[in-house]
Amino acid sequence: MRTPTRHARPSGNYERALGILLLVVLVLLGIGRSHLGTRLDSFTSDEPWHVVSGASNVRSGDFRLNSEHSPLAKLWVGAAMPADFRLRPTPVLEEKLQERNLVEETLFFDNDAARAQRFARGAMWSLHGLLLLALGLLLWRVFGLPWALGSLAFLAIEPTVAAHMPVVMTDLPVGLALLIAAVCGGRMAEDWRWRRVAAFGLALGLALGAKHSALAGIAGIVAVVAVAALLPALRGRPRAAFARLGKALLAGLLGVAVLWAQYGFHFHAGPDGSDGFNRSLADKVADVGSTRWRAGITFADRARLLPRSYLWGLADTVRTGVEGRGSSQHLVWGKVYDGDAPWFSWPLVLLSKLPLALLLLSVLGMGMLLRWRAGLSREARWALWSVSGGTVAYLAALIGSEGVWGGVRHAMPVLVALSIPAGAAVALAWARRAPATPASGARLALVGLLLAAGLAMTLGEKRAWEYHNELVGGSEGAWDYFANEGLDLGQRFGELRAFHDRVVGPSGLPLYSSYWVGEEQMRAAGFNYRRRVESLHDDNVEGRYEGWFVYTRSSRRAWPSWDWDPAEVFHGLERVAQFGHAEVWRGRQVLPRTRADSMSGKVFEYIYKDGGQDWALVARRLEEVAALMPQSTSVGIELGNAYVRLGDRAAAVRAYRRPLDQDKMPVDADLRARVEERIVAIESGVDLSTLSPLRNPAME
Repeated sequence: MRTPTRHARPSGNYERALGILLLVVLVLLGIGRSHLGTRLDSFTSDEPWHVVSGASNVRSGDFRLNSEHSPLAKLWVGAAMPADFRLRPTPVLEEKLQERNLVEETLFFDNDAARAQRFARGAMWSLHGLLLLALGLLLWRVFGLPWALGSLAFLAIEPTVAAHMPVVMTDLPVGLALLIAAVCGGRMAEDWRWRRVAAFGLALGLALGAKHSALAGIAGIVAVVAVAALLPALRGRPRAAFARLGKALLAGLLGVAVLWAQYGFHFHAGPDGSDGFNRSLADKVADVGSTRWRAGITFADRARLLPRSYLWGLADTVRTGVEGRGSSQHLVWGKVYDGDAPWFSWPLVLLSKLPLALLLLSVLGMGMLLRWRAGLSREARWALWSVSGGTVAYLAALIGSEGVWGGVRHAMPVLVALSIPAGAAVALAWARRAPATPASGARLALVGLLLAAGLAMTLGEKRAWEYHNELVGGSEGAWDYFANEGLDLGQRFGELRAFHDRVVGPSGLPLYSSYWVGEEQMRAAGFNYRRRVESLHDDNVEGRYEGWFVYTRSSRRAWPSWDWDPAEVFHGLERVAQFGHAEVWRGRQVLPRTRADSMSGKVFEYIYKDGGQDWALVARRLEEVAALMPQSTSVGIELGNAYVRLGDRAAAVRAYRRPLDQDKMPVDADLRARVEERIVAIESGVDLSTLSPLRNPAME
């Protein structure tokens, strides 16, 4: 009986043309499906950073802005920005707050943001379209055309992929680039021809340039490649093993060279040898808790193994994505977990986001592969091992990380890899359609039904980013199961703007927003936006407010650890509009804790953006906040820092200890250790003037 890989390669011009046409059609259908599910979306909250920094990277060759993200997507979009897209001169930056203000003011005040988004969306569709086509061609070469078509059909239908296709973010590029690298690695492991070595190296470079987290998947792929390289040694051919290892090393070096090329082959952030990051690399590395990561990044910097901008971003990724931002509570499948995020968080995130029909198709493909794997070619088997190695390694890294706040976008390489068993289900069902039997007919019908059901179940979703499946109540009910960026990332701004211009603006009343939309975006659009606290001299201690209020649906959930009671928050308010995850309310509030939270944000800006140094004022305002929010480690740290600067030893210890002694909100273990170490140092009688401020986790 035939297998789907016996005739994987096209045998003639007609077959080649037809196969390429089918792959291109699927890619274009995927882009069309993406347009339907994102045409109403505004920028995500992260895109202004990527768009402006990308344009700056391309025009100036300076990579100081947004170094926490690798350059591939940013360069692509930066090159696509029109010539009249305006950039501000980059000032000396201190802290992330200044950088965020710079990029948001540049995009929303100095440019036509809607026009910039049109250019950005077109650029990202073209980038993702090319990556998808390259993946399809590779899968055709390795597994055969039916398998390639099945995998691309999975990706064209899947709503989370559709949501990310026009978005200037790094998650889908790294997912596709890692999958391409895995397939290329498997091809190289099959016969070690030089052209395959080169292809693997180029793919590695693209993955490295897509996102720092690619390192986890690359580690798994390299492990499989190393096993393939060493196999001849087990059979008494050490020279062959040595030659293979040499080729693998050359592929790795080529990948690193491709990464360097994306940074213009210069080590420093700026082409003039400057490094104008918002914090120095030394300070950034010092924030990392892991001694191994600190030592590794420091060594790579001293030896100039990788561009300094890349290493700066790697330190940021380890600190925020792997070690976390000090979060010690996580909402997973409707239950709040204290401490580290539970290991099953990521599988449950994926389980909630994948359309059930496509999930079943992938599971079916896995079962069919286990049953008929002997019929696969050697090249196909190595490619599957490479994909599996990269996916398992990436998933293991996710499970060991504290980046659950990012939601499914952080798990994109795992989601994208599920297209491989989905394609296997299509290919194996097609290959075993003859002889015609009830079983073969049922397999083929089931595969077709699952693809059709996946399309039917998701095509009507107007906001693909918000899609969740029926296991969590669909897109309307997911807010009660998770609190991550897979729910919404600010894309409802357009509807809020229309509502504001039609209703809020004419009322003359202020609008207070807890929705994830940048302040500069609202001010540039002419919103009646007002912070709860506009000045450090605010005296509205009772927190009395009247006007319009924007909350997310997640705000309806009680969080006792933060004294968040929806009955209290929404008392006196009337809901007047809903736009997906965002809700607009009107009325009067009396919320002293909400005012305190806004005051803390104003104090942090005073310190980190404005460069304020009136530490007595800082201490007075933060004492007000700490009295109502003793569980805030950020407030406790900044209050303690203020008292250290004022030379008040006892007050500093009291401030640092307050969040550690409360029992409402658990404190992250690493953060607790750092604060306790500071308390011990102060109580030992150390000269307070020698102590540098403790790092506020809210600044990451």
